[in-house]
Amino acid sequence: MRIALPANINATGLLPFLCRLDSARAERVIELDFAQLRRVSPAGLVALVARVAAWQREGRTVAERNVAVCPILPYLQRMDVLSACGFGLPEAFTRHEAKGRFVPVRAIDHRVNEMGDEMSRCVAPGGDDFEHPLAGLYDLVWYVLTEMGNNVRQHSGGQGFAAAQVGQSEGMVRIAIADNGRGILRSFREAGLVWSQTIDDQAAILKALEPRVSSRGSPNNEGVGLTLTSNLAELTQAWMLIVSGQGIVRIGPGKERTVQAGVLPENGAYPGTLVALTFRRDHVHDFHLLLDAAKRKSGLLHRPENRGRFRA
Repeated sequence: MRIALPANINATGLLPFLCRLDSARAERVIELDFAQLRRVSPAGLVALVARVAAWQREGRTVAERNVAVCPILPYLQRMDVLSACGFGLPEAFTRHEAKGRFVPVRAIDHRVNEMGDEMSRCVAPGGDDFEHPLAGLYDLVWYVLTEMGNNVRQHSGGQGFAAAQVGQSEGMVRIAIADNGRGILRSFREAGLVWSQTIDDQAAILKALEPRVSSRGSPNNEGVGLTLTSNLAELTQAWMLIVSGQGIVRIGPGKERTVQAGVLPENGAYPGTLVALTFRRDHVHDFHLLLDAAKRKSGLLHRPENRGRFRA
C-alpha cells in the first residue's frame, strides 16, 4: 500500500494525516511517498516515526518513495526523521548548531532526565543557569518532557519519541511526544480500573486529565503528570492536543480554559498516544510559581494565605 504524505501536516492537517496512517492497519508492505510534503509540525514528525517503528516491530516492510525530491528534504534530515525511520540518504549540507531553533526527533528510553536536559538546553540555551532569562522556559520544557516521557515508559508499553521547534520570528515553542503503545483507555483497563470498561477513548483522555486517576490502578504511581501538564498549558495560554485511539481532546488558550473532546475523522484511530503543546516563549516566566499554581488548580497544594502573583 502506498500512502502519499499530504502537503501540510500541521494545524488542521495533522488529524487527517493520522487517519491516513491508520488506513494501513492490515497492510504488510507500506510505501510512504514524500513527494508533496512541504510543511510538518513536530507532532506530525513524532507521530510518523512512532507509526513506522510500530510497523517495523510487527515485521512489516516499510519503504520510502520520492524522498529525494521532497521539497523539505534537508529539514527532514536535520530533524533526524529519515534516520529514525531507517531511510538512509546522503546529506548534501553541513549541520549547524541547533540550539535555540529545534530539537531533532529523539527516542524516549530509560534516560528520561538526560533527554529532558538535552532538549531543554536546545529550546532554551543557557536556561540551565537559574538566573538566566530563559530559566523559566528551560524548567517548563524539562518538566513537560520528563513527565510525558515517564508516562510513555510506565504506561504505554511501546516506543516513544519527542521533538521540539522554536519559531524565531513569532516566538512560538512547539513540543510533541508520541508513542506507539496501548493508548490511554487500554492502559486504564489493564491497570484494573473497573470504571474504564464502560467509557470510550475521548472519555479516557478527559479522565486522564483528572488528578491521581492512574494512581489508583496497578502499578501504583502519582497519576498527576498529564493533569499538571494541562494546567501548565492553561496558565501559559498554550494550545494543547491529546490524541489516543479514536479520541481527541483540544485545550485552547484564553481567559477561560476551553476543552473540546471529539473523535478522529473517518473512523480513524491513532494506536498509542500523541501529546502536542504550542505556547509563546514570552508567556513563561517563573516556572516554580507556575507549577505551584498548577498544583493548586488540581487540589494538590493548599492555597497560602498571602499568595504571590505571577505574570503568564
